[in-house]
Amino acid sequence: MTRSNCTVADTWPDNPARQTQAPEPASGAPGLSEPVLLARLVDSIETEYFFAALRDFINASVAIDNCVALVFAVDKPPLILHQWSPQEPNYFQMLYCQGAYVLDPFYRLCLEQHGGGAFLLDEIAPDSFNESDFYQTYYRKVQMIDEIGLLFPVDGKRVIHLSLGRRAKSEHYTPADAGRIRHIAPLLESLLKRHVRSRLEQWAAGEASQPAALPITVRWLAAYNVTSREAEIAAMVLRGHSNTSIGLTLNISIETVKVHRRNLYGKVRISSQAELFLLFINHILDAGEPAMQAVH
Repeated sequence: MTRSNCTVADTWPDNPARQTQAPEPASGAPGLSEPVLLARLVDSIETEYFFAALRDFINASVAIDNCVALVFAVDKPPLILHQWSPQEPNYFQMLYCQGAYVLDPFYRLCLEQHGGGAFLLDEIAPDSFNESDFYQTYYRKVQMIDEIGLLFPVDGKRVIHLSLGRRAKSEHYTPADAGRIRHIAPLLESLLKRHVRSRLEQWAAGEASQPAALPITVRWLAAYNVTSREAEIAAMVLRGHSNTSIGLTLNISIETVKVHRRNLYGKVRISSQAELFLLFINHILDAGEPAMQAVH
């Protein structure tokens, strides 16, 4: 299982009370990590060492390969709090932050419900997410194979998202792994909110809410004279829904879904789902500004 070689012990300032080696991830029943790691984490609040301490604390319970912390908002692009990943080039900055985040199942969950929790990717992703071009193009580029996402509501418009990823050569998360993360989630939420409190206040004060825009798929497809139903289906295809799932969600037959997809592909002059995804990503990159709302 891939683990980072960098721990807080490598970067933490001299402190005799903290000079102990971080333990290996726990394999037994869920429980708090070693007290020294918790002490480091508490001590690091509002310092540059916080996220390194957070990763070590989590790693003592469940091994992780990637860690991203951001704030989803209903009226502006995400605020990136932290990104830790060995992946180069940085597709997270190149694609995800530029607008592909609107296809993220965890972003969708934040828009559809404002409650918090810890979720395995398989628990919230559309039925064909692993076959979607977002998964194949973005997830595979960053070599992600699995993810646990924690959602911590701040208010009615903002949710802190802590993403814990597993990369290729690691194993998928197990229900026991999810149980360990859920066990420490309340503590993670409390400490993370304390750490980012001032930054959230500055973000809210420095950036006024932006006016509601048309969903990005509708704005993009408007030039092709598609119908509202075709745009709706395009959005669901991009998010990873199968024809069956689309039909059940929209209460239409699978054959009707196929007709709409055929008409859509004809209008935008493509012949496959992969081409639809590439057109969407190219639109994001060419627009020169992040997507403002989710794909509906």
